[in-house]
Amino acid sequence: MKFLKEIFYYITSRVFLLNFIVALGLLALVLFFVFRFLNGYTRHGESITLPDLRGTTLQDAEVQMDDTNLQLYILDSLYFPEKKPFVILEQDPPANSKVKENRKIYVTVNASVPPPVAVPDIWGKDRDFAKRLLRARGLTVNKNIEYMPDPASNTVLQVKYKGEALQRPESKENQPKVPKGSELTLVVARSSNTSMTVPKFTCRTVDEARFQLETYNLQLGTIIPDESVTDEASAYIYRQVPDYRLGDIIRMGETVDVWVTKTKPGECVDEW
Repeated sequence: MKFLKEIFYYITSRVFLLNFIVALGLLALVLFFVFRFLNGYTRHGESITLPDLRGTTLQDAEVQMDDTNLQLYILDSLYFPEKKPFVILEQDPPANSKVKENRKIYVTVNASVPPPVAVPDIWGKDRDFAKRLLRARGLTVNKNIEYMPDPASNTVLQVKYKGEALQRPESKENQPKVPKGSELTLVVARSSNTSMTVPKFTCRTVDEARFQLETYNLQLGTIIPDESVTDEASAYIYRQVPDYRLGDIIRMGETVDVWVTKTKPGECVDEW
């Protein structure tokens, strides 16, 4: 009890109360300066309304950032042919956001050069499916579709870029590439009811037969060389299927398979 009385007398004494008030005053003063410093350091209550940079060129946006002490960074680039190069497409934070000075503003811009796009393997695919697949890759399809006689009606036979036929890829790794947004022309198969007696192609070279086949709107099928052939184009045809000697009927667009040898067959001496 005596100890508690001494504590009570001490905390109620004038000396203790005076020291306690001085300590509270010093603590309040320290807290005042700490919060004042923090407010100034973090610019509490000071913010900038971020302008809408979309549709603005990168150069103009950088000028705006200089006036607001904001830092502009290119995060990504896309390509839209209908938009100007280096136009800002998206921004982060979005427009009208409250940001502080020296904040980094990330933007996506429209590329000045279209990136290369791989042309998918649409050879032999349905025309409408091929068109959807190309458009999904950011490519356009010429409205003027070209047609060739072929039994596989409505399938893609060739893909042309600037008038030149692209090579069909053997794998995904070697797909032909064209600039994004490019226009491609499809050559599509169209079946034909026009028929004819099988023409004779034996005794011709493969090159000569190929020209003759195009004249009849027929396709050169499989070339089967014998062991003497080193150059198929100049090799001579000694057998064909279907065989012209049987009087068979063939439709435009169908194929003719040929067997070839290096030298002109003996029965062809009196021809040509």
